Amino acid sequence: MRTGTHVYSETELLQLLKLGNTSAFDRIYDLYWKSLYLSALSRINDEDAAKDIVQNVFIDIWQKHNALEINSTLKQYLHGAVKMKVLHHYRTENIKQQVLDNALERITQLLHSNQNLSAYFDLERIVSEEVEGMPVNMKNSFLLRSDSYSVKEIASSLNLAEQTVSNNITEALKRLKKRIRVEYPERYIGCVSLIMMLFTKS
Repeated sequence: MRTGTHVYSETELLQLLKLGNTSAFDRIYDLYWKSLYLSALSRINDEDAAKDIVQNVFIDIWQKHNALEINSTLKQYLHGAVKMKVLHHYRTENIKQQVLDNALERITQLLHSNQNLSAYFDLERIVSEEVEGMPVNMKNSFLLRSDSYSVKEIASSLNLAEQTVSNNITEALKRLKKRIRVEYPERYIGCVSLIMMLFTKS
């Protein structure tokens, strides 16, 4: 950023940013956006997702500009933030399939031990269809809970209130139980018992 003939250093830009100087923020954005975008793109090979990741990095920086503590260079800090966002992106993208696979594997083990393959296939289909149709926060809350995350851990991971997470899990279970009751009333007790064992552990 220039004022007259003066070119601000990285340190000066950071100091101005901490004071809420929008021109300093814009200059930092202009300096680093392209390299951060290319860094994100090289890791996820998705242009829109890469743009979103970089945008979110800058949103985070602006939102906490007055409390920024950077112990490296600004470039290193920004690229590190991108790497963390990329990891979060992969976790979010993979969470449904990975956790659902784990949950269904446990269902398989339980039902196979009872030699009840028919019930397993029915329950697998119901869980998959119902989870797919849930709102995003409900779906992720439910899936994380099925993978033994605590309500507190889920709330922290999804940036939700603990009560909201609990409500999401409760509503998800209600949906599953209702679906099973309608489609397979003769297997309702057994299937619901399995679901409760898997998804409501302490």
